[in-house]
Amino acid sequence: MKKYEYKCVYIGFGAEKASRTLTVYGQQGWELVCVWWAWHYLKREIEK
Repeated sequence: MKKYEYKCVYIGFGAEKASRTLTVYGQQGWELVCVWWAWHYLKREIEK
């Protein structure tokens, strides 16, 4: 069974900042799973 860790990040102030920020998280292995207003919820698999 896979295990995940989760992160909730507030990204306000426009699409350009959100894009840059999410690119950095993506390079770290985080996957965007949900957006609610300016809150972005991410997950990544925990390495065993």
